[in-house]
Amino acid sequence: MPSNEERRAAARLKLERQNEQRAAQARKRKVIGGSIAAAVVVAIVVVSGYAWYTKGTFDPDKRSKDEFAATHTDCTFGTLSNQLQQINNAITQGKAEVAKAPADQKAALELQIKQLEDALPALQQMTAFNKGIPTPNGKNVPTTGTTDGTFDTNFGQIGFTLDSSWAPCNVATMTALLKAKYYDGTQCFRETAADPKSGSKLSVLQCGDRTNSGLGGPNWTSPDEIPTQLKAAPDSQPSMAGPTVIYPAGTIAIANANNPQTGASNTGASQFFMVYAETELPASYATVGHLSDAGLKVLQQIAAKGIKNSPYKTPAAPGQPVTDGVPAQTVTITSASLN
Repeated sequence: MPSNEERRAAARLKLERQNEQRAAQARKRKVIGGSIAAAVVVAIVVVSGYAWYTKGTFDPDKRSKDEFAATHTDCTFGTLSNQLQQINNAITQGKAEVAKAPADQKAALELQIKQLEDALPALQQMTAFNKGIPTPNGKNVPTTGTTDGTFDTNFGQIGFTLDSSWAPCNVATMTALLKAKYYDGTQCFRETAADPKSGSKLSVLQCGDRTNSGLGGPNWTSPDEIPTQLKAAPDSQPSMAGPTVIYPAGTIAIANANNPQTGASNTGASQFFMVYAETELPASYATVGHLSDAGLKVLQQIAAKGIKNSPYKTPAAPGQPVTDGVPAQTVTITSASLN
């Protein structure tokens, strides 16, 4: 049996071991506690930092909204009232003007009235077609990006690219019309050529009217968008219509009936013109895109066929070239689509 001394020694050893265990556990609790405290401090710093960034310069949601706003816009599309009724009213008014017009002006007025009367059947068909063509959504229209497409014509394919950075609202209009097959089966109804004698520098083919007369369009109009990317013409002079700029060959621009004298604006819609040779015009025609190299060659082949006088205009003088009329050979857009 162990002696009393041995029992006392064993008890001291047990106590020392227990004290060491308690000290080790205390040290462990201190380390764990310090780690947790540090984590809490880091978390507070992170949370505080996030809160500060949210209120300051790094708000992911705000940045996304700002980026979206920088690449989108809203467009206001005008409503075009009953076009058929407008033409009928114009016919009635025109006939009244003919009755009191000087003799040397009557012939031209009568030709204009005949053009309106001849267009009535096509206008009726267009009116029915337009009922299925809704106005484009003008909200959050992209201001960046390009889209390729093709005009299939009886002369060949004319490839093109629409550029939303140039005229987003008018690109949205043309896109909507292309998707609705608005241009399918239509004719390019006007062609012009530069005329050194008169000083005209207009070399375009105009298309986009389902009546093939230049009188029609959808039931809405597009806002004006100034082509700020175009260069000023060498002899540009200030005017009510804006400075004269150069529309390069291959440009696609939206035709309009704006008139600074009467205040008419924002009148563009479906009608567009394609430039086959450098053209000078006021900077009031929105540019929506450009032709491919191959497409421009097809357009120039069409232009090379020449121009004939419109049956609704006074004939050119003998020996004088026709510089504003209809294509010498009919140009039909059999179909138009986006790629």
